[in-house]
Amino acid sequence: MEHLLKRRAVILLWVFTLVFTGLIGHLAYIQVYSGKRLSQQAISQQSQTVALEIPPRGQILDRSLRPLTGDREVWRLVVFPAAVTELAKEAVVLAPILRTNYPEALAYLTGRTRLLPFDLDAEQVAVLNRHPLPGTVLAKVTIRARKPLLAGHLVGYLGKDAGGWTGKMGIESFYNNDLKGDVPNSVARVFLDARGKVIPGLGWRIEKGLKDKDRKNVVLTIDRDIQEIVEKVMDGAGVQDGAVVVSDVRTGDIVAMASRPDFSLEVPRNTGTGYDAVNSTVYGVVSAATYGTVSTSVYPTVGSRVYGTAGSTYGTITVYNEESYINRCLSLYQPGSVFKVIVAAAALEEGVVNPNTVFLCTGEKDDIVKCYRKDGHGLITFAEAVAYSCNPTFARVGLKLGAKKLIEYAAKFGLDNDSIIGYRTGKANDRLNRIAQPYNLVNASLGQWPVKASVVQITAMMGAIANDGIYMPPRLVREVRDTEGRTARVIEQGRPVRAVTEKTARVIQTMLGTVTKYGTGREALVEPWGSAGKTGSAQVGSEKIDAWFSGYAPLEGPRYAATVLVNNGESGGKTAAPLFREIMQEILKREK
Repeated sequence: MEHLLKRRAVILLWVFTLVFTGLIGHLAYIQVYSGKRLSQQAISQQSQTVALEIPPRGQILDRSLRPLTGDREVWRLVVFPAAVTELAKEAVVLAPILRTNYPEALAYLTGRTRLLPFDLDAEQVAVLNRHPLPGTVLAKVTIRARKPLLAGHLVGYLGKDAGGWTGKMGIESFYNNDLKGDVPNSVARVFLDARGKVIPGLGWRIEKGLKDKDRKNVVLTIDRDIQEIVEKVMDGAGVQDGAVVVSDVRTGDIVAMASRPDFSLEVPRNTGTGYDAVNSTVYGVVSAATYGTVSTSVYPTVGSRVYGTAGSTYGTITVYNEESYINRCLSLYQPGSVFKVIVAAAALEEGVVNPNTVFLCTGEKDDIVKCYRKDGHGLITFAEAVAYSCNPTFARVGLKLGAKKLIEYAAKFGLDNDSIIGYRTGKANDRLNRIAQPYNLVNASLGQWPVKASVVQITAMMGAIANDGIYMPPRLVREVRDTEGRTARVIEQGRPVRAVTEKTARVIQTMLGTVTKYGTGREALVEPWGSAGKTGSAQVGSEKIDAWFSGYAPLEGPRYAATVLVNNGESGGKTAAPLFREIMQEILKREK
């Protein structure tokens, strides 16, 4: 009997031990692992908050970790209606401060807890600091610009949908899942009791430095200073339709990317069609049947998108062009004579020509293709043909080289793939194969249809020549970081590809140097550092010219490759080359 009692006691002891161990473990779990979360839940149930960051979102940074997103810090007024003590009296005081009327001020002080949707100037802030009103909090708010001041097409813009603020274009869209945050970095909080009244002694407070484990920062290869130089030069020259890309020769990293025309978020998109009467707002697509003859200063053609106000007949109609949202750095164009760099590299590498090989150019009488020079260049060496961009010479070189080899070398220089590391996942395409179709080889040798390339691709091609024949795939994003600055993932540089031998690249470098010294690209000579490159004037349609210049600088120890495209320009030498010179001079001046 005694033995049985002892056994029962031992069993009970173990049962109680296990129960208490479980309870202690559960309490430890609550305190250690769930304490912070449960504490936050308890606080949120007993308080109301207003976010002081709009929207909670990670930063897009340049290569030196400087923000490109255009955030601004402003003073705004937070209103906690539950803490308002004398509604009518406060509305009377608040109305003149906010420069509004009594009913509107009264509406601000009632309803839900909120942040008033307008910025306060220094005078308003001073008055509110001198005369604080119960139920209101003056707070600094961080507001993300919907569209940045620099690199608009690349960074992109924000828009609202059912899930809140989200990226609609560019990096903002491509990295939306990384950038999108859950917790604002600061809030204004007021503590309430069970009846919804402000708890005496606690009132309100500003909480800063809140942690958000979900959001990330995206670090680009872009250099903000170089980006600013590029856009300033483009706008100063009045470029309305074009693109510029600048890259690091050694790494392939894109350090600047700018597209024009710039877009505006102030004008609504796709608002409707038709118009009602004189002086009404005009929307939609211009058609001769609906609008008759439409005259504008930008796109005076039937089919243009319009947004504006009709006048006595049709009045002054402001054109709203949806194409302004297109990043022209990524669009495909006929590269014109800048493609001759690949033709020359392939021909030299394959032994088809050497710099001293002589050709005969008879100008407009040439039996293969006309030269832009009416009387021709006469007897001309291949090196001179590069400097003067002689079309008949390159037509003959292309025919001798053959389509198969031209396609092979164009692929080595990256023209078969639209990918940009960290941003754009393209895939190999068969566009280059059209070069082998009947009657296309001569045109292709001059950089005309069917050859097409983006400004990014041409810049990477030129970078390979400057890099002694080693092609580096273009990269736009370097890494993704958490908000503590720790690297979450690295976007590695691409694998180097030997496009041509160093010997061939050096010969091409010498030839491209003559382009800026005495050839078609004299306006692209960057003093005192020297430069090299190639002009291009691609005929598009019967009248339109896409003006190109792609080159690198300094001449010795090249650091940057850059490509300028101006749609509807005069020529590569007259329109694009001067922009290249000005951009490179400003970049190199900055780095002295």
